[in-house]
Amino acid sequence: MQPTPVTSAGKLLGSFGYGKALIVSLITLGIICVGLAAFVGYLSTIVSTDVSGPVDLQTRRGTTLHFSGPIQIFYFTIGLLLALGLSMFGLALWQKKLRGARYEVYEKGLCQVIGSERDYLPFSEMEDLYLFASGQTAAAGLVNNLAYRRNDSEAFRRVNAHLKGLYKFIDLVRELHLNERLPQAMATLSQGGTVQFNYIGTGQVWGKRVSGNFLNVTTKPLRVTRDALEVEGIKVPMTSLRSIDLSAWTELVVIKDESGRTVLSTAGSGIMSFDLFLNTLHNLLEAKQASATA
Repeated sequence: MQPTPVTSAGKLLGSFGYGKALIVSLITLGIICVGLAAFVGYLSTIVSTDVSGPVDLQTRRGTTLHFSGPIQIFYFTIGLLLALGLSMFGLALWQKKLRGARYEVYEKGLCQVIGSERDYLPFSEMEDLYLFASGQTAAAGLVNNLAYRRNDSEAFRRVNAHLKGLYKFIDLVRELHLNERLPQAMATLSQGGTVQFNYIGTGQVWGKRVSGNFLNVTTKPLRVTRDALEVEGIKVPMTSLRSIDLSAWTELVVIKDESGRTVLSTAGSGIMSFDLFLNTLHNLLEAKQASATA
């Protein structure tokens, strides 16, 4: 599929990027460590050759380090400082890769900009909008990451927790995505079509929080028609659905039928395009109730 030109994206509503402070700090620390290593190397050349003999140093934890002489201590210190410096440079490169993109939010779509490359995806073509929690907030389930793709034939584009104005960005993208996709979904359903959503089970949601491998997901389909909800191959008539419970304490979305049987119970953050899924079901259930009382 040819990419949609940004000229059809509508008004630019915001531009979001990552801060540079951490990268600059890591590079600075790396330079300091390398500089100290060079200074210690210089000191090792002027130390008196008369000083010799084994040296024992004891750490705070009681570990004893044995050195054959002062020169070996200098070499050990130089090696340690160089290792720390190289580690800082490595972390800086890793963080630069994570923070290399910026994002332009338009009325009709989202554009990822990396250097001179622009990757625009209209909200109307964005089937999977994936919200998840990582880092210290993962256990609480507080969403601080957003990933999106056209469909499961593409890789996710991930926006991580370090984005400046992250929560404003997430709220804006969720709102605009819903505004574009909901009319599409309802039009498809009104014509007798099927709207498919993808989700991952609660166990996989928690597994990703432990492993950190959030984008390697195995999804299952949730198919919605005007008359039924299909979960794992089982079709449940819309007329039999009675409640959708959103639990703030357990993160679960629980859908039950008229007999109280649970049709679907899964972590809300595991449902791709979660807002669209809930609003689509809500509109269908309201329409069924209105027609039943008419």
